[in-house]
Amino acid sequence: MKLIGIIKNISRNIKYYRVKKEDEEDSINLVDSSNENENDYDNEKFRLIIRLIRRISLCFIIRCVLLIPLIIYFLIVLTPIKNLQSFIPIEIKQTKNFLIVVAHPDDECLFFSPTILRLISDQKLGHILVFSTGNSNGLGPIREKELKLSCQQLGIDLTRCLSLNLADLQDNPKHWWPQRNISEIVEKYVKQFQIDLLITFDKSGISGHINHKSIALGIKYYIDSTDQTPLTYEVSTASLLFKFSSLFDILRTTIKFLPRLFRSLFSTLFPFIISQPNDKHALFVSSPYGYYKGLKAFHAHRSQVLWFRHLYTTFSRYMFMNDLNKISLN
Repeated sequence: MKLIGIIKNISRNIKYYRVKKEDEEDSINLVDSSNENENDYDNEKFRLIIRLIRRISLCFIIRCVLLIPLIIYFLIVLTPIKNLQSFIPIEIKQTKNFLIVVAHPDDECLFFSPTILRLISDQKLGHILVFSTGNSNGLGPIREKELKLSCQQLGIDLTRCLSLNLADLQDNPKHWWPQRNISEIVEKYVKQFQIDLLITFDKSGISGHINHKSIALGIKYYIDSTDQTPLTYEVSTASLLFKFSSLFDILRTTIKFLPRLFRSLFSTLFPFIISQPNDKHALFVSSPYGYYKGLKAFHAHRSQVLWFRHLYTTFSRYMFMNDLNKISLN
């Protein structure tokens, strides 16, 4: 009997300890589950914060991308900062007669209107020399008349708005024009109009047109082969990404002028320590009214007002700004 009682006690103890262990495990699981719930809540809260930060950052970046260029643009066009030597070298300010040399009618307003309008507003006498009538599609006579209307919109007298119609200088996107011929013609009109500022394309021709590039090479040939030439600048070609960024490219464009801006400021305060900034670059920016005038000048070329030109005049940086580089003598 005693043996039976001992066995019963042992079984009761085993059962007791088993039930106790299960209760302990249940309590531990409850604690763990509550901890897991707390961790899940913390993780979800952290994810929400990260998502909010990302959204705020994205909004901030978008605002900066939109607002900073606009602030810089209006700061330049509405304040005297646009007259600083950092943007317009003193040599350009001292000129009297400028000549814009282009390849086709409508080049003057599509690529050079900010420069033309600013120089005209500074009481300089403007001249435009177009090396062809743009007759590739048989519209030469029409485009000649349209050029005159465009010049009127830009404020240039019709007697100083010329388009040529020479056999070896016809509008042709596959034909390089002779450099020597271009050089001789430019030299002729520089002397005739007493030009002291010459402005044209750079070697990339802005749009990449062969005739534009030919003009740049011809001007370079003229500079290299002539003893006395006027101050000469070329409008720089932007990459495709920035070419159609409208006035929002002004942030990138003005950054390269900042060293000159600071140097100009300090050279004014401490002229005996820091020299004046150089004249290798110039920046012309059209106001909203200037953009409107450039747009009206383009619409004078009625035969060229096609759907893709509407996109160009809306998004092209050259309707709002021209950054020029000086062509140095060898």
